[in-house]
Amino acid sequence: MLRSILEKTVFVLYTLLVLFVCVAAGVYWNLRDDLPQLPDSLEKINLSLPTEIYSADGEIIKVLGQRHPVNLENISPLFLKAIIAVEDSRFYQHSGLDHIGLARALYVNLQRRAIVQGGSTLTQQLAKNLFFSFERDWVRKVKELLVALQMETTFTKNEILEAYCNQVYFGSGAYGVEEAAQEYFAKRAQDLNLLQAAMLAGLPNSPNNANPFINPERAMRRTQAVLARMEREGYISRTDREKALQMELGLVNPRIESNPNQYFVRFVIDKLAEDYGKEFVHYGGLKIYTTLDTRFQQLAHRSVETHLKYLEKRELKSGLEDPLQAALVMLDNRTGAIRALLGGRNYSESQFNRAVSNNRMPGSAFKPIVYMAAFEKLGYHPATVVEDEPTRFPIPGSEPWEPSNFGNKYMGPVILKKALMNSLNTVSAKLVYNLTPRRVIQTARQFGITSPLGDNLSLALGTSGVSPLEMAAAYSVIANQGILNEPYFVQRIEDFRGNVLYQHFFHGVQRFSSKTVYPLLNMMQGVMDEGTGRVVRQLGFHHPSGGKTGTTNDYKDAWFIGFTKEYAASVWVGYDNNQPVIDKNGNGLTGSRGAAPIWAYFMDKALEGKGRVNFPKPEGIKFQKVDTKTGYLPDLMTMEEMEIAVKEELNLEKPVTPETEVIPPVPPDREVTTVPAPMEDDALPKL
Repeated sequence: MLRSILEKTVFVLYTLLVLFVCVAAGVYWNLRDDLPQLPDSLEKINLSLPTEIYSADGEIIKVLGQRHPVNLENISPLFLKAIIAVEDSRFYQHSGLDHIGLARALYVNLQRRAIVQGGSTLTQQLAKNLFFSFERDWVRKVKELLVALQMETTFTKNEILEAYCNQVYFGSGAYGVEEAAQEYFAKRAQDLNLLQAAMLAGLPNSPNNANPFINPERAMRRTQAVLARMEREGYISRTDREKALQMELGLVNPRIESNPNQYFVRFVIDKLAEDYGKEFVHYGGLKIYTTLDTRFQQLAHRSVETHLKYLEKRELKSGLEDPLQAALVMLDNRTGAIRALLGGRNYSESQFNRAVSNNRMPGSAFKPIVYMAAFEKLGYHPATVVEDEPTRFPIPGSEPWEPSNFGNKYMGPVILKKALMNSLNTVSAKLVYNLTPRRVIQTARQFGITSPLGDNLSLALGTSGVSPLEMAAAYSVIANQGILNEPYFVQRIEDFRGNVLYQHFFHGVQRFSSKTVYPLLNMMQGVMDEGTGRVVRQLGFHHPSGGKTGTTNDYKDAWFIGFTKEYAASVWVGYDNNQPVIDKNGNGLTGSRGAAPIWAYFMDKALEGKGRVNFPKPEGIKFQKVDTKTGYLPDLMTMEEMEIAVKEELNLEKPVTPETEVIPPVPPDREVTTVPAPMEDDALPKL
């Protein structure tokens, strides 16, 4: 009976073994063509070529995954013991697949009901880097195992260990133990002490969460676990572990580049990692050709730093802890390409990218979107007259809202072009009230704004957070006479063989008709020439252009956004802690003083040597002078006239009724005086 059971057991085991061999052979046969051909030396394997990021003008602006390999003899024996103890304690006993380690990991994971341990050996982890697709499926794991077994039969254990130590990622951009030792401790890998070796050995498993620069407490807990594992495996004694924990870690300050390109570079890396995965971007040996113009980026940095230093030294209150910050974005209107993207003053001091963050309110810089909604949905035009007066707007379930103009000054009846040039708050509020905020939001989406916008009347004054990138893109639509070119930052991506993996082809979408947009464009030229943005002209920028200032309540945000035919650019200035920007006289910093000078200097230098390009007038548009109070053609009673752009079919003659007297048109030789008007940003910077 016993013999029969034994024979059956042996037969079943033999059958399973035969099936396993057959399955393994079949899998190998199917995957053999996808497996890499191993050379005679691991040093010859390009386990992962560095990824290079280029600017639009051909400059290499960042290299990812660059390694500095060292021989095993030049790596601290303490680190070698630590990495083996924590990653593969049976490294020198197995042949690429650790059955005991795999079973132990499976048991622990089942017991904890979570994946807390992996069963991959060092050889399998090294084999993983031979595949650049980084798919996460069983085929990938089988490939890893087959290559690991092949490596174990081809190379010595020390050759595999050396290659692993030069390959693994330690966080903070450090690949390989030599670069990691330099990054974290400013020393060679051969000079690591026990505590430092244990900390580095704990990083490959969790290079970000256990990073001592990001989370020092978690990093130290991980280090303690590595030391305990080393003691358990017999590499160190209890006394060694206790002495190590008393050592000075010697962690250096993070090395952060101050190059202003880094704001754009980090934005590109993060966006590509979202789409393709961090491993592929860093390990893939890619060539990434971006849209950044390094000359424009340097100009952006110089413009921001020069004016902010002036403001801090001459204009603003001293003794504030936080430095004044700024952001600048420039887009190519023809394509949507991002030519400059500056997220702050100094990347080494603050890596927060203010250029793409949507947590700042645009203030009056949002008003052109409100006016565009009124043109499209209410049939308004630049000569439409609105009463500028103190107004209380009823809010269901709340107190009435009563916006006020800058300086509490009101103009009475005024045409929309002059209202925008003078940034009249009550007029913008009336437009939103007549439209409803929801319809304004619809128009904002047509401009390409994707940030959440509040469904309330205060949207008229730009009280919802947006990013400088979004605002530059929205103004670019006006410069393009209704065509939206989505902003983009990568032109082309190639693999290490030169094969094109991605190519950007821009195609504009006509969001608004040119006949509807051009009158708004002309109004914004008026803002630049005679309105709140006239400081740009006074600072010497004379290219045909339009723009708008923006200043939020309590002077927490100062904006200037403008465009020429070729480019749109936005500038934001403020404090990160949302503190009001107040000068030495107790006055708030407006968009014309804080942001417009940066825009003017930057654009003037960017367009240096280039001819002045006018905006083409679309068919069906006429220029007409009108009375700024009535919106009709000037007559003998006109006190101030202004030229506007309107659709040809629009009749601006004053209607004749039995009750009104016909007032003859103003004679061509009669002078009409222009009445100076109070403006939102009426003070000029002293440069």
